[in-house]
Amino acid sequence: MVQSESRRLDAVFSALSDRKRRRIIDHLSKETDGTATVSELAALSDDPTHSQVHLRHVHLPRLNETKLVEYDARSETVRYRGNQSLEKVISCCLDSDPAL
Repeated sequence: MVQSESRRLDAVFSALSDRKRRRIIDHLSKETDGTATVSELAALSDDPTHSQVHLRHVHLPRLNETKLVEYDARSETVRYRGNQSLEKVISCCLDSDPAL
């Protein structure tokens, strides 16, 4: 059981090692209902069209795998259920260096 929890934690930190995925979690945590569409998330980027492709095929599936978000590819909806500990870590990272 400890090994299983350790693997999950490793997977979460691996998923959050990418700046774009940290920004996705940060953005969703600030939404009142914790949801956004792929288009809304892509609009946060300098290149929304390119970003949509990466969101659909890389970032959102990765966050979904680790259960940090629920991503419905059919409706292109992303839902974040909230995790105060995770939000504190991400907030500290972004506060210390917004480029993170």
